[in-house]
Amino acid sequence: MHLRLRGKTAGAMVAACAIALSATSAAAAEKFVYATYFSDVYSASKTDLWFMGEIEKRSGGEIKFEKFWNQSLMKGAELFPALRSGAADVVNGAPSGYNVREYPLANVLLPLTSQKADAVALAWNKLYAENADFRREFESKGAKVLYAGPWAENSVWSRKPLVKAEDYKGARIRAVPPISEAYSALGSTPIALTWPDGLEGLQRGVVDAMTGPFDSTVLGGAHEVGRHGSDGGALGIYAMAVVAISLDRYNKLSERHRGIIDEVSAEALKMSLKFNDESVGGVVDKLCGMKDKLNVGVTSAEELEKIRKVAVSPLQDAWLKRVKNETKADGRAMLDQFVGYVREFEKTSTYVPGFERYLQKCGKS
Repeated sequence: MHLRLRGKTAGAMVAACAIALSATSAAAAEKFVYATYFSDVYSASKTDLWFMGEIEKRSGGEIKFEKFWNQSLMKGAELFPALRSGAADVVNGAPSGYNVREYPLANVLLPLTSQKADAVALAWNKLYAENADFRREFESKGAKVLYAGPWAENSVWSRKPLVKAEDYKGARIRAVPPISEAYSALGSTPIALTWPDGLEGLQRGVVDAMTGPFDSTVLGGAHEVGRHGSDGGALGIYAMAVVAISLDRYNKLSERHRGIIDEVSAEALKMSLKFNDESVGGVVDKLCGMKDKLNVGVTSAEELEKIRKVAVSPLQDAWLKRVKNETKADGRAMLDQFVGYVREFEKTSTYVPGFERYLQKCGKS
């Protein structure tokens, strides 16, 4: 009888210890709030899903993410400020477009830098790693960039053709900085709507055209309303999907957890290139399937030169002036450094822009 009691007591003690350990483990788990303004169908979303899944797996469940998509927690302009306030722990946004006043250096990625999404993404991440002023702009505001994945090159879906410089005069275009400044110089009226609001605005006729990354505009359904597609003046990649973590939250993590996040972040950049390329290819296939319902055109070399002369050089001059007036950074040196990285990575780029792929595969609409 005494031995049986000891056996039950031992079993109870083991169970109690297991419960205590489980409770301790649960208490020690790091729970992160992730927020973004777009839905989970985009290439950037797929990268983030892979990123969060890998961190949860490699941490053995010690790090968990609560995900808020499609501005269900906050809108685009609120994402990066939320890292400092504590309203979010990890965000994916575009401070160059939605937080222009607070992030003047982020607009180093100016229109017509390149049509090569992989080259631009690799250059942006290298600039963040190697330029202290560029990195400080984020970290001084409580944001530590984990990785910045590429969006595809700029494109436009509109209610009327937009392929010549003169076509843009008077057009109401959903566009955010810095791309909006280029269209303004061409005589358009840019309307800085968030991504979901812009898509709705095109459907309701609030805007005449929706500008954005090639694949994203189609995934959002812009081509179903604005049946006229174009490369939008071949303005290139103008925004990054910047994934950042609260610097304060990151610094309070254990060395092991920081190591896991850093390791997965480095791999996520490579995955973002893969997901972006696959997304563009999938959208090309989709457009080819409805070729007869679309009117697709691209900017000729002659028109491109007109656009470059009117819209691009003034943008660079304005950015350099702003950097000089608002920061202590050497804007000329930073711009040259960034463009130098882009040209370096272009040499090994395998990326083909979306409408170029479309015309190669499907021919003219």
